[in-house]
Amino acid sequence: MTTVPVPAPSAAVTGGARLLGAAGLAARLFVGAALVAAGVLAMVRMLDFQFREAALAAWAIDLLGRPSRVLTTEPTFLFQKVAGDDTSWSGLVVTSECTAALFVGGTLVLGGLLLVAWRRAGAWRLLAATALTVGLLLTVNTARMVLIGEAASRWGAEGFGWTHTVVGSVLMLATFCACALLFVRVGLLRGRD
Repeated sequence: MTTVPVPAPSAAVTGGARLLGAAGLAARLFVGAALVAAGVLAMVRMLDFQFREAALAAWAIDLLGRPSRVLTTEPTFLFQKVAGDDTSWSGLVVTSECTAALFVGGTLVLGGLLLVAWRRAGAWRLLAATALTVGLLLTVNTARMVLIGEAASRWGAEGFGWTHTVVGSVLMLATFCACALLFVRVGLLRGRD
């Protein structure tokens, strides 16, 4: 076996690599700061977030064939208990205790801070983990609100109480655990190479 001399990289090559590294770092800082800002905004403007969640829940209920509307004065979605019966309208308020705003905001802040501060974690992996976690939180919370609305339509106050207090709490607790595992697995743990 013989050795072959390898020439040292030229100044143009090392300068280009440094320029790409600096651009990547700047992009990472910019995106991280944007995620943190979006997370803080979601938490500070929680009422706006609640209105959007009410609209999302009304849209999902409407997809199930139950006419629905959203109030403009408060984050409430209305739905007909019996489709076509104008006397059967009912509604649910998306309160500050029922919104996913703090969890979505916290996830965005965490993703942004990790993107800025922990460069060992891949940027794309952190972005994917953040997006998947936020998506799961919003999907499950919307499904929970639809489930509560359906139970209230079918079984009245007892159905509301049972699904809101017991089923909804267990569902969201399981979702928080799944979100934590998902975020760590996708964003922070490397797969076997």
